[in-house]
Amino acid sequence: MADLHAFGRREDAAEALAEAVLHRLATGLSARGAATLVVPGGTSPAALFACLRCADLDWSRVTVVPSDERWVPVTDPESNERLLRETLCIDAAADARLLGLYRDTPTPRAALGEVAAALDALPIVVDAVVLGMGADGHTASLFPDARNIAACLETSAPCVAPQRPPGETPRLSLSLARLRATKSLSLLCFGEDKRAAYTRAAEPGPSTQYPVRGVIHQSRVPLSVYWAD
Repeated sequence: MADLHAFGRREDAAEALAEAVLHRLATGLSARGAATLVVPGGTSPAALFACLRCADLDWSRVTVVPSDERWVPVTDPESNERLLRETLCIDAAADARLLGLYRDTPTPRAALGEVAAALDALPIVVDAVVLGMGADGHTASLFPDARNIAACLETSAPCVAPQRPPGETPRLSLSLARLRATKSLSLLCFGEDKRAAYTRAAEPGPSTQYPVRGVIHQSRVPLSVYWAD
């Protein structure tokens, strides 16, 4: 089960998580000369990224990977890769290597093989994974309303293409198996609605109902939850 850290301010939660992530990255750099960090998109990690990008770290030896991607060009405001280039891989972290997930293909499914090969070139067990969570219990782009969510949660492949309802932007996501293959697993979420969602997901039940259960109810790597209102 997870270790929940509750904070009075979102900035305090972000700073505490940044300290834990930086320690793990520094450990990887010292041991292997390289480190890998998986991070979410969205608005929640803004304060976290502000802390990370100013850290005194040899970012040139750090690879940053988004946990998921909307299938839009990297110039689109909705692109997670664009978000990371503009808010994380700048300042002291400008030399970090960013491994984007988007490819110029009509659908995420058409790019699965190419993206999987790029992910397989990384260490199988990465140094740190930071995830977000939606009020519906999704994490990365593993949504409960995806028609193939069971397969997305069960596969050993490194990435998946969730089949979203019509009208939703197609997405590609790291698989649950790849997200859990890490030395440090953290969940960052803010607000009472997400605290309630986390409480529901922490109860026993199928991961297809709340996909974030796939990282809460597992024993491979401890999950640390950082929450503030």
